[in-house]
Amino acid sequence: MEMDEVFKNLPLAEQKKMLDHLAKLPDVRFLSSEEREKYDESIKAVDDYYSGLYGSYVEGEKKGIAKGMAKEKIDTAYRLLSMGMSWSQIMQATGLTEEELKPLQA
Repeated sequence: MEMDEVFKNLPLAEQKKMLDHLAKLPDVRFLSSEEREKYDESIKAVDDYYSGLYGSYVEGEKKGIAKGMAKEKIDTAYRLLSMGMSWSQIMQATGLTEEELKPLQA
């Protein structure tokens, strides 16, 4: 996913914070070496923050997809069980274990 997509998916409050920060950035050509060092440190801190935010977003997206896929396997297993398929066939078709199928038995 591209950074512009991530930006568009951020809550409006986070987008505003990012844009406000960018608007306050000085023209680095006129900074002293000490000011430039502080500026570079602040840029790194902001970059680290948004990298972490992006990483969390991607991780959450992956977890959500995995959770949805697991639910679909259970739903499929339930339908196959109601059609009279054997446990071994359902396990083979869905990739679920016997332990994961036990709650469906009731």
